[in-house]
Amino acid sequence: MGLFRKDKEEEKPSPPTTIFQNPSLRVLEGFSSDSETQEPIVRLTKQLRERFSLKRGDFVALRKGEMLVKARVEVSSAQDGGENIVRLNPRSRELLNVSIGDEIEIIPPETCILLIDTSGSMADFVSGIVKMEATKNAVIEFIRSKFLLTQGDRIGIISFGEFATVVERPSMKYEYLENRSRTLQANGSTAMYEGMSLDMDIMPQSGVKRIVLLTDGVPTTTGKFSIISLAKSAAQQRIVIDTVGVGSPFDFMGYDEPLLRRIAAITGGTFRRVLDIQELSDQFRKLAIEKNYTYLLPEK
Repeated sequence: MGLFRKDKEEEKPSPPTTIFQNPSLRVLEGFSSDSETQEPIVRLTKQLRERFSLKRGDFVALRKGEMLVKARVEVSSAQDGGENIVRLNPRSRELLNVSIGDEIEIIPPETCILLIDTSGSMADFVSGIVKMEATKNAVIEFIRSKFLLTQGDRIGIISFGEFATVVERPSMKYEYLENRSRTLQANGSTAMYEGMSLDMDIMPQSGVKRIVLLTDGVPTTTGKFSIISLAKSAAQQRIVIDTVGVGSPFDFMGYDEPLLRRIAAITGGTFRRVLDIQELSDQFRKLAIEKNYTYLLPEK
C-alpha cells in the first residue's frame, strides 16, 4: 500500500461517423504571459479540446519520442482556428526537448474499465497458481502502473461470473481500487455479454474510453453473435476493447480465440494470448502503459 503514499451474423457493421486518430501536432510559441511560468503549459484550440474531450485546467501528457511531460491545458489563440497545432510555454519545450516547428503528440487521460472473468474455472490451478489469484495480481499491477504514469487515467472494475457486477466505478482512487480488486472471487458461469453491456452502461459519454476484457472460457449466457453485435455498438461509441485470453484456447474448456480476436478487431483493440499464467501481470503492465489512441473503423 505504501506505493500510494505519494503526496484509463456477418452483417456489415456501420462505421462511426468520424474516425478519431491522435494526430501529430506542430509546436508553436506560447503566450508571452506564460514565459515566467515554471509549470508546463499546453495551449489547445477549441477543436482539439473538443476532440480530446478536454477543458481548461485539465492535464495531459505530451510525447515526443520517448519523452513524456505532464502539462496543464489552457486555451489557445482564436486565430489558430482548426489547425493541428499546440502552443507550449518555454518550460514545456525545455522539458520535452522540442523547438518551435517540431511535432509532438498529446496523450489525453483515458477511462479504462477492467472486465474480469470470475467464472468457476478461474479457480483452477495452472502452473502452480490459481488463475484467479494470478488475475488479481495482474489487476494490481495494472493499477499501480497507472498510478506511476500520473496521467490522470480513471480505472473501473467489473466482474462477470454467474452475474455481472460493478466492483468499482471508474475513479482515480488507486489504493482503494487495489483493495477492491482483492475481493474478486471465482464462481458460476461466464456472463460475458452481461459484463460487456454493464461496462458500456457505466462508461462516460465522452473522452478516451477503453475496456480490457480478460477471460479463460466461452460465454455461457448468450451466443457469440450477440456479443459481436455488442462489440459493434461499442465501436459506434468509440470504445476500444482489448481482449486477453488466459490459458490455451485449444483445451476442451478453453476460451473462444476467434471471438476475442473479432471483438478486438471490431473496436480497434488488441488481442493477447497468455499461455503462461506467470506472464499475466507483465501483460497487464503493458496494457496499462501502451494506450491505444487510434479509433479504427470496424472491420470490413
